Amino acid sequence: EQLQELLSEYVLDTLIYIQTVRDFCDKQQKWSLQRETELDNMRDIKNRADQNKAKAFGEYLWSGITQVTADSKYQELEKELGAVLKDTLEGLEKLDHFLDAVEKLTVTSLFVFTGRSFLPQGEIITAARMASPLLIHFKRNAETFFLPSINNLDALAFQLDKYIRITEQICEK
Repeated sequence: EQLQELLSEYVLDTLIYIQTVRDFCDKQQKWSLQRETELDNMRDIKNRADQNKAKAFGEYLWSGITQVTADSKYQELEKELGAVLKDTLEGLEKLDHFLDAVEKLTVTSLFVFTGRSFLPQGEIITAARMASPLLIHFKRNAETFFLPSINNLDALAFQLDKYIRITEQICEK
């Protein structure tokens, strides 16, 4: 009786993971579009920071203006980047639930799901196993990596783009 109860919990947990994966994959295009918008915003901030740097240097050479103007513009851009990254981190939190479900499905026993009524679940478990090598790309703490720093903006944009592409690959599988 106790074994049957544990098996029922195991099946129920697995079905919840499967639903989590399905729900995210159904919304993945919208999720990716939101991240693409954030990526565009990051690139725009980077371009403006580069322009401001060049402009401030030119003004400094010609008129002796202090670094204060450049620093205040730089701080404004970092503040804007912080707002963009806040949205990015919220999106990555949603992604974490999906990735956690995929990871748990990769270690799920197919033998429990061999009956006809469980055939689609078995296919999802198999697909999760095929996608599992891609999970390694997400093994970092997003909150500590995605900090608002203009100096680190190229790395942030590269990593977010990589997350978008790999998430698409996982959902395709």
